[in-house]
Amino acid sequence: MLFTHVYGRSTDPKCHRSTEGREFWFGFMESRNYHTQHFVEITVTARETTNFQIYTGNNQTPFNGGYTVQANNSTRIQIPWAMVEATGSEQVQDKGILLVSEKPVNVYALNRDANSADVAVIYPVESLGNEYFAVCYEPHIHENNGNYGNGRNSEFLIVAAADSTHVLIIPSKTTDKLVNAGDTIEVMLNKGEVYQVQSMNRNNLPGQGDLTGSYVLASKPVAFYSGSLATTIPATSNVSAWDHLYEQIPPVYSWGREYYTVPLKSREQDLYRVMAAEDSTVVYIDGLPPFMLNRGTFKEFILHNNQPKRIYADKPVLVVQYSQSRSVDDSYTGGNGDPFMILLSSISP
Repeated sequence: MLFTHVYGRSTDPKCHRSTEGREFWFGFMESRNYHTQHFVEITVTARETTNFQIYTGNNQTPFNGGYTVQANNSTRIQIPWAMVEATGSEQVQDKGILLVSEKPVNVYALNRDANSADVAVIYPVESLGNEYFAVCYEPHIHENNGNYGNGRNSEFLIVAAADSTHVLIIPSKTTDKLVNAGDTIEVMLNKGEVYQVQSMNRNNLPGQGDLTGSYVLASKPVAFYSGSLATTIPATSNVSAWDHLYEQIPPVYSWGREYYTVPLKSREQDLYRVMAAEDSTVVYIDGLPPFMLNRGTFKEFILHNNQPKRIYADKPVLVVQYSQSRSVDDSYTGGNGDPFMILLSSISP
């Protein structure tokens, strides 16, 4: 059943997406976890020496008591991945993470396997929002390794920062529990609970695939992550090097209209996606024909290493840069480097 009302959304143009704060709610999506070298790690940096604590789920006792980070330095903490990494799809799990600091800090979260890793910059609670669109990637099924995660799922994760958070989810593709694209999932989350949605692509069913464009609306601010359990970029049969994709997605209110792209070092080309927040959004890229996008839709394109670009839109958009699998440009990578995703920052609201 669809909501009969629309939740309040943050539309104040003075709202900003800062990465520095004193309270952070976040979580880890499922990654490949069949190697003994699999772990999750939190890195905290600070301009001033400060103490901080980490809480998992609804635990009232901080993990390992507490920590200190020195001024202009960093502290790294590993947590057993089974405690905090979401697994499976469409079930409430008590795996959220709360980090509380006495003074402002920056937080980074790493999900690592022996041959697959990605890291996300974590936003403080004041930068969270109610409305999101997922940006993931197309699954690439690895038939000989499907049980262990290669190509298994496009996915996204919701982390509740407050009790009684009512969440509406409209997936863009069929989910693992066979909810069809365009249908509605409704779930109630309490503080510290997470809800992961994965695509149904294990059995090559119609309607499966890339969950990009899935819509999330919450009654209270939530943290939102999206990406892939492990895939290649691009997801085609002649490409190898599967990797976890993991980023915190900013709320729609904080998207911008002007971005600048910078080619990744040692890469011949990078893949980009531009997603629109509103219908009839016109996007301009220096030297390329303009194009129009509707709400929640995206355009994917390649830019080479000699093509830094300005991207401008007449309405808010989100821009994501993907490092491609190393086999795409072996002559440049020397066989090194795996896929990952980066969210670009807008220079204008």
